[in-house]
Amino acid sequence: MQKKLSVLMLLGFVLSIPFAKFFPELTIKSKFLGSYFIYLLKSFVPFLIFGTITFSIASFESGTKLKKIVPLTLLFYITSTFIAIIYALSIASNINFASDQDLNIGASLVQTDSLSLKSSLSIIAIDLSNFFSLTLEGNPIAIMILSVILGLLLRIRFTYQKKVIDFFSYINNLVINITNYLMLLAPIAIFSLFSNLLVDIDNNLLFSLLRFVVICIFVFLFYMFFFYGLIIKYLVKFNPIKFFLLIKDTLIFAFFSSSSAATMPLTLKTAEQKLKIKKEISSFVVPIGATVNMDGSAIYLGLSAVFMAQLLNLSLSIDQYVIISLTATIGSIGAAGVPSVALVMMTIVFSSIGIPIEAIAIIAGVDRLLDMFRTSINVAGDLTISKLVDKISRN
Repeated sequence: MQKKLSVLMLLGFVLSIPFAKFFPELTIKSKFLGSYFIYLLKSFVPFLIFGTITFSIASFESGTKLKKIVPLTLLFYITSTFIAIIYALSIASNINFASDQDLNIGASLVQTDSLSLKSSLSIIAIDLSNFFSLTLEGNPIAIMILSVILGLLLRIRFTYQKKVIDFFSYINNLVINITNYLMLLAPIAIFSLFSNLLVDIDNNLLFSLLRFVVICIFVFLFYMFFFYGLIIKYLVKFNPIKFFLLIKDTLIFAFFSSSSAATMPLTLKTAEQKLKIKKEISSFVVPIGATVNMDGSAIYLGLSAVFMAQLLNLSLSIDQYVIISLTATIGSIGAAGVPSVALVMMTIVFSSIGIPIEAIAIIAGVDRLLDMFRTSINVAGDLTISKLVDKISRN
């Protein structure tokens, strides 16, 4: 189903180009299709954040044999994701995606209010009234923090703990199922939104989009081979060239499947048989990585945010860069089970820094191609961290 949806999204993106050129009046009339989709998605995102993060943290189980490596594994994964988003933002802030062309798409999209770092992070302070008001207003950082706190509280043993967690499990499954059905409308929405953008702008956008794709691919590959290569060579004390040769079949499968979950059986087999990682380590680290390790998506979100900001002639402040880092890192926890997770996460990041959600239509058409690279990075990260944890456990 996910592959068919990705193909349809790409088809919607491709068809929107000639449709906007030959039927401009009809294109304008069809704008409501994309607008309604964005409204539904925007309304549902807070529930999606709350359900996935709360349940993911509350339901996480650690066996007695693995208690020592649980915090270590989570620390490695979260740190890796945070480094990925910092890496992406550092590169993106020094690149001109628009290639010195005047795209003038700002008038085509209605910009939203940006959250300042002060207003976003003040929710951590003691002012509970402010915290809950921000949560009710749909502030993504407030919802994320509330979800993390509630998830941690639910890990404390009490009489009805299992029943409460089962309730959140039901809510989480319901949220994901509704999102599944909602995303079925994505191809139509992409067709509507992107065709309307093309009515108001020139062809320079397509060249900028191509430039964005090429830069993304280069940044993805450099991160995977350089960053993971450094970990393998200096922390694991293993030949990085040999490491990547051993996992190449798994990366190829991940590339074409675009699913860390679908690749997991092969990832486990590779970890145990080729990398000689202890089964008790791989059977824990790999599944957890499929849930919380989103280095590829973190890089993608960082590049996409800066790319769209440049197209809209928005100047991102230090506060907004910090907000992007926080939302991309925290939001990755437990989000792997959500279909088209990067696009869903993009709505959170974009709305946090004042970029209109409608802008996602510009990137959505090439998301399938970039998703293949993102998945390969995520799987490579799972195997890298697994090898590192295995190395530490043997010492």
